[in-house]
Amino acid sequence: MGDNNKIIRFDWAAKRLLRNKANFGVLEGFLTVLLDEKITIV
Repeated sequence: MGDNNKIIRFDWAAKRLLRNKANFGVLEGFLTVLLDEKITIV
């Protein structure tokens, strides 16, 4: 695997999303659907 690796790690993506509080709803919705339970980010 060289420089063309386009895999994004989930923890990196979540950390990047959480830098902006406007994205909390996006991440909450994604995790709620993924885990099939209500998730709230405080």
